[in-house]
This record gives sequence, structure tokens and C-alpha cells, in this order.
Amino acid sequence: MTSSIRSLADRSVLAVLVAMLLALAPLGARAANVNTGAPDPEAMARTKFAEGNVHYDLARFQKALDAYSEAYRLRPLPGFLFNIAQCHRQLGQAERAGFFYRRYLSLSKTEPSNASLVRELIAEMDAQVRKEQERRLTREETARDQARAAALRAQAEAIAARRVQEGAGKPSLTPRAKTAAMPVEAEVKGESLTKKWWVWAGAGAVALVAGGVIYAATAPEPRPASLGTIR
Repeated sequence: MTSSIRSLADRSVLAVLVAMLLALAPLGARAANVNTGAPDPEAMARTKFAEGNVHYDLARFQKALDAYSEAYRLRPLPGFLFNIAQCHRQLGQAERAGFFYRRYLSLSKTEPSNASLVRELIAEMDAQVRKEQERRLTREETARDQARAAALRAQAEAIAARRVQEGAGKPSLTPRAKTAAMPVEAEVKGESLTKKWWVWAGAGAVALVAGGVIYAATAPEPRPASLGTIR
């Protein structure tokens, strides 16, 4: 549907251009017959109109737009507004195109022969404008979400950095005290164990000596080392 509308629109442009050429041709003749020395606005409008036609045929739509706009400034004919709208449509400027299509219909003294086509083009441009607005709102919402997420990340990183800095600035006494006490406790325990070892070793030696004395005093006569022989 859209492609058919555009095809009809392009053919309609040609019809409007031809009609305007026929309407402006007598103006050029009159300008040629008048020898005033000053540029004639109607002759200049016809020249700009012809320039716009050439640019449009060569798909140089921005230059065609400039030429048609200047022609309308020199001679404000409604047909120029249709051509201007067509240039904006070709340039992808839907909102501007819809504006000039509407101006073309409203400023024409009678309803143009292509009025139904122009209304379809207006509907197409309005739909494109709505889509573009929706895309813009989506982009803006996405940008806001990304900005909020970035702000939350920055805030979380700042809080974490501050906590790390505060933790580094306050020395922890308890772990260091325990660490310092560990060698002392180990030394005390080692000394205690050493003392206990020597005490028990001394007690064992005394017990051995005492046992030897008692045994020597009470032991029976020694037995012979050999069992003898059997005779």
C-alpha cells in the first residue's frame, strides 16, 4: 500500500509540475516583453521552478526543496507547497511533509484533483511521526534507565570504598593482642613443660637409687652361674 501511494504521489508530482509550467509560461513571456532593467519576480519564480524540476528528477531532493521554496517565496502558488511537501517526504522528514501537504489543501482555491492522494499521504506521514515519537520515547526511557543504573553503581562503589577506607583507618586491637600473646603463652607453656620434665626425671633417679639400695640389702646369696654337669 505504501509503495503504491508513493508511486502515485510521484506521478502526481509530475502532473502538478506540468500544470505549473503551463501556468507560469505566460508570466515568462510577459517578463520578456517588459524591459524594466529590474529582475521580474515571476520570471525568477519560473526559473527556480524549472531548477527544482531538474533537481527532483535527479533525486537531489534538498536542492529541489531549496528551489521550490524560493519559487514559492517569489510567487506563492499552492502547487509549490505540494512540491515542497514531496521533497520533505523524499528526505524522510515526515512531520514537515505532512505540514506542507495540509497547507497545499487549505490554500488551494478549489479542491485539487489529487486531493484524495494527498490525504493518504498525510495519513502516512502522521503514522510515521507517531512511530518516530514512540521510538524517541523508548530511547529516552532507555537512557533514563541506564543513567539510574549507573548512578546506583556509582553510589554502591562509593559506599564500598568508604567502608574499606574506614576499616583501614581503625586498627583492630583484639587480633593483634591475641597474636602478641601467643608467643608468651607458648613460652610459658614450654617453660612449664621443661620444669615438669626435670622434676619428674629427678624423682625417677631418686627412686632408682633407693630401689637399688633396698635390693642390695635384702637380696639372697648369688646362685652359681653354671648348672654343672650330669655325672
